[in-house]
Amino acid sequence: MSVVRKVRAVEKVFAVLDSEIKIFQNRSQIQCLAGCGKCCLNPDIEASPLEFLPLALDLFLTKRIEGFYIELTQNTGPYCSLFRPKALSLDKGTCDQYNYRGLICRLFGYAAMRDKLGNPKFVTCRTIKLSQAEKVAAVDAAITKGENPPFMSDYYFRLRSIDPELGTQRLPINDAIKKALEYVLAHYAYRRRPPLKGRKVA
Repeated sequence: MSVVRKVRAVEKVFAVLDSEIKIFQNRSQIQCLAGCGKCCLNPDIEASPLEFLPLALDLFLTKRIEGFYIELTQNTGPYCSLFRPKALSLDKGTCDQYNYRGLICRLFGYAAMRDKLGNPKFVTCRTIKLSQAEKVAAVDAAITKGENPPFMSDYYFRLRSIDPELGTQRLPINDAIKKALEYVLAHYAYRRRPPLKGRKVA
């Protein structure tokens, strides 16, 4: 499967997830706090290279990939290189590539996973739990009735089915982004650059 086809397949998975999360947000009224970036400051975030293939292809098509790769290589910190903190407040900021954020970035705060007994459990951040406690409690109650948020495992399975190798690897997030960039660069080292026309944003 070509890089372009893989990217389109990943974007379709993301589009379905984004739609499902929007439905969940409307139903639960749970929202991230405006400007909050605390989850991006977790030094242990892992992702697969496949999650960032759309970002890598976009950077390649817009001829920004080399500069981005150099910047990424120079970033030796533990935090996601896409996060841009605001001045005077390190835990507030924005994602520099929000439209091309990874699967974990889309899921976190709005997803469910199964515990050891196979029961669904709502997974969200401490900030949302404290600031929207009643809404979180309502979601927990709804889950017992079968009204579930998107399941993390379902979407990771869908990604792995696109490319078992790139979709299964779990790397620190900056390493995952770097590997996605390297994959695209290697793929097009001796191939013609695909047209930018018709490129859709994930």
